[in-house]
Amino acid sequence: MTDDDLKPPAKRNVKALTAFLAEMEPDDAIVATFATERYGVFAVRGQSKHSQSLGGYSLGSHPLDSNRKPQKTLQLLRTFHSAERDAQAQELPSEPPAVDASVAHGALVRVTVSEPAYGVFDVAGVAVHSSVDDSVLVGSWIVSTRGIVAERVAAVEVLAPVGGHDLAVPRQITSWGAEASAEV
Repeated sequence: MTDDDLKPPAKRNVKALTAFLAEMEPDDAIVATFATERYGVFAVRGQSKHSQSLGGYSLGSHPLDSNRKPQKTLQLLRTFHSAERDAQAQELPSEPPAVDASVAHGALVRVTVSEPAYGVFDVAGVAVHSSVDDSVLVGSWIVSTRGIVAERVAAVEVLAPVGGHDLAVPRQITSWGAEASAEV
């Protein structure tokens, strides 16, 4: 992923997103940028998955469209070379990653997730702390809970410490509420 993947345009280009979605096929190697109030701006890199029952695509569990109409949280889409992803996958540690105090609310992180339904994908964005269950999340994916790395997390990388980047930092999560399922 590039720095540009975490910089959504001032105005969302729905026409370009719709055109991209019209050409997309299952397992295309893509990067999608989302913006939500709860998780801020985050990017997901992996292979697209198509659901016949839902009639749309997703990337790392995040819906991209509904009948080829872009989701409102979707800001950017681009392709990437699968060789870029394959090279990083070979570098994944064989032991589960450790999470220390640097993976904190407001840090810019990239997490590699291995989920059977969605494959291996990366999520990059600002870490958000939930005081509900003492979890740290990025782009709705739990990185750790009470300092223990989530089972599906294969790698964690701090790209910039708290205060070391220009991205807006979302509020800490104090309740899950109904909006959690409505955004992403």
